[in-house]
Amino acid sequence: MFQDPAQLALMAAAADYIAEHYATDLRMADLALHCHVSVRTLQNLFHGHCGEPPLRALRRYRLQQLHRSIVDRPWTPLRQLYRGCGLTGSVADRDLFLEIYGLTIREHQEGCRVKVTPISSAPLASTAPKADLERFVSKAA
Repeated sequence: MFQDPAQLALMAAAADYIAEHYATDLRMADLALHCHVSVRTLQNLFHGHCGEPPLRALRRYRLQQLHRSIVDRPWTPLRQLYRGCGLTGSVADRDLFLEIYGLTIREHQEGCRVKVTPISSAPLASTAPKADLERFVSKAA
C-alpha cells in the first residue's frame, strides 16, 4: 500500500485510462506511456498497491464489465459481450470469472435469463466503470 501522493496519482491516472480504454486492445506499454513510467515501474506499482500484476487487474475489470453486460443484456450472444469488454473468452477469462463470482459465465447468463439472481456473494458493481475501477485499485488502502 502506498502513501506517497505521487504513486497514488499514478494509480489514479492508470485507473482513469483503463476505465476509458478497457474495451480496446490495451497494452501495458500504452498504459505505462500514458502514466509516464516504464512498464516495470507500472508492474511494481500494481503489485504494491493491488497485490496483482496490471494485466490481471485489467482482466478483473473487464470481467466486472462482462458481468454487468450480462445482467443488462442476458440474451446477447456471449461472443458479442466478450468483444464489447475487450475479452476473448479465453480459459484464463473463464477461470477468473469462476474465481470471482463462484459460477461460470454461461451459468451466470442462464441465471440472468430466468430473472434469478445467481450471485449472492459477488462484489457489488458500481454503475460508473471509473468509480468501480478506482474502488478496485484502492482496495488495499
